[in-house]
Amino acid sequence: MPETIPAPGPPEAAKRLADWGFLVQPDLPDRPGPAWLMVALRQRPTLRHYDPELVEYWTSRGGRGTSTQLTHATRMPLEADFSWGLIRIVDRLEVSNEYLTFGGHVSGASIDGTTYVVFSSAAPLLRRGGHSQGWDQGAQDLGAFFGRLIIAVDYTPGFEARMAAADPLARYAAFIDDVTSRYRASPTLRSLYPGWWRLVETEERNLRRDNPDAWTAGTELRAAAQAR
Repeated sequence: MPETIPAPGPPEAAKRLADWGFLVQPDLPDRPGPAWLMVALRQRPTLRHYDPELVEYWTSRGGRGTSTQLTHATRMPLEADFSWGLIRIVDRLEVSNEYLTFGGHVSGASIDGTTYVVFSSAAPLLRRGGHSQGWDQGAQDLGAFFGRLIIAVDYTPGFEARMAAADPLARYAAFIDDVTSRYRASPTLRSLYPGWWRLVETEERNLRRDNPDAWTAGTELRAAAQAR
C-alpha cells in the first residue's frame, strides 16, 4: 500500500497560496494520498489571479445533507467534516471552479488577515471544470453516479442517512464498483475508454486488497442505491 502523506493545514496553505487563489491535488491513482483543495479567501481581490470569495460545499446534519458556505468573514478556526457531492469556489464576478468529492475533513484559520481553508480526503477529489481548470478523468462518470445517488436519496427510505454515515473510502468504493460493473458489461465502453478502464480496474484491485472493509461497505451502498 502506498505511503500516505499528511494533508497540509492552513499554515502550509498560507505559504503555498502567497501568489494563488487556490491549489488542488486530486489524488488520482498515480500519486499517494490524501487529496486536498486549499483556498485563500482574502478581504479584497488581488486582481493578479483568480480570487475566490466564497466556498460552497455539503455537510451532514442529522443524516441529512446541508448546503454550507465559507467566506472571509466566517468565524475561524474551523475543524469539521464535509460530505459527498460538489465543492464550488466562486469569485466576485460569480465565476466558479468546481470539484466532486466523496467527503473528508475541512480545516480553516485566519492568518495575517486572510482566511485559509483546506479540504482533505482519503479518497480522490476530481476537478469538474471552471474558470481556471479542466476536467479530471472520470469526473463525468462521477457526476452521473452522484446523480443516481440523489435519485436514491429521494426514493429509497433511509438511504440518505446511510450515505451520510459512510466513510469517504466506502463511498469511493461504491463508485469504483459502479464503474467497473458498467464497463465489464460493455465492450464498447472498454474500447472507447481503455485508459480509464485500466485505471478503475486497478483501483478495484487496490481497494479489495488494501481496504477490504471499505470495499465491502461500498458494494453494499451501491446495492442499496439500486434498491427500489
